Amino acid sequence: MKPLVSIAFMLKYWGPTLDEFFKRLKSQKIDYPFEIVVAYYGKDDELYKKLLTLATKVTRIKPEEYNCGSTRDLACRESSGKYIVTLSVDSLPLNDSWLKNMVEPLINNEADVVQGKVQCPEKGDPNYRDFFYWERDFGFYFTSEGEKFYKKHGDFGTYGYFGLAAPNLSFKKSVWEKTGFSGVRYNGDTVFQKRISENHFKAIYKEDAVVLHAHSYKTIKSLFNRCSNEGIGWKDINETYGFLTMLKDICRVDMHIKAFRAFINKDMKFKSEFFFIFIRPIALYWGNHYAKSLYNDSRK
Repeated sequence: MKPLVSIAFMLKYWGPTLDEFFKRLKSQKIDYPFEIVVAYYGKDDELYKKLLTLATKVTRIKPEEYNCGSTRDLACRESSGKYIVTLSVDSLPLNDSWLKNMVEPLINNEADVVQGKVQCPEKGDPNYRDFFYWERDFGFYFTSEGEKFYKKHGDFGTYGYFGLAAPNLSFKKSVWEKTGFSGVRYNGDTVFQKRISENHFKAIYKEDAVVLHAHSYKTIKSLFNRCSNEGIGWKDINETYGFLTMLKDICRVDMHIKAFRAFINKDMKFKSEFFFIFIRPIALYWGNHYAKSLYNDSRK
């Protein structure tokens, strides 16, 4: 039977959440046939063979051919379903009704795009050891680089203002065919949102379609690379993160107070966490103005 729904994502290596990730995908309770589609851009032949046993369809490309936008588009293009759900491989559905909640508004024609809730795991979650302190309460995105963009492209009517995030996003394939994630080197979900807004597609937010999602940036280099890549992504859609804006973000008193409290409470373990409120604005500015290509954002 042809799948109605496709779960499509990109994968490079077998991270610590992958066993649980596939287990939770396969345990979803839904009345519609669904498939799992992977765009694999790693070098490991054994992992590729393993993926062939776990996923419905695996398309392999060379690591040097990877691009945040076009590789996600590849996974969508290979999808057979009328409705597509995108994830990050470090996103774990919270329960077995997640997929149903993500696609039924599309199937019932209540929306063209569904943004599910992305939730930080609880401290001590065995699937997210040493996750980055500042991902709690979305503190990671305290900077101001997207203010103008979201005022223009983030208004979804009765659902308010929000950003689309590919770690837990669904849409009609016909909508993707008119929009897509390509055209940027990073932040593919941002250029997708711009096109959704410009084409007046309807997006809704689903509180009950939840995934857990977090990263670990144990070194200053890995954190700097990640944030610099975001700066490049904003540059690719002609959004400028200026020097004065960078200084304003660095000087945010509320963030300094939060950092001091976390230090006193011994909530932070890595230098990257201690210096985050300085690193993120500087790295965003660097990527937005001076970087020539993406940095390796390996989270080690």
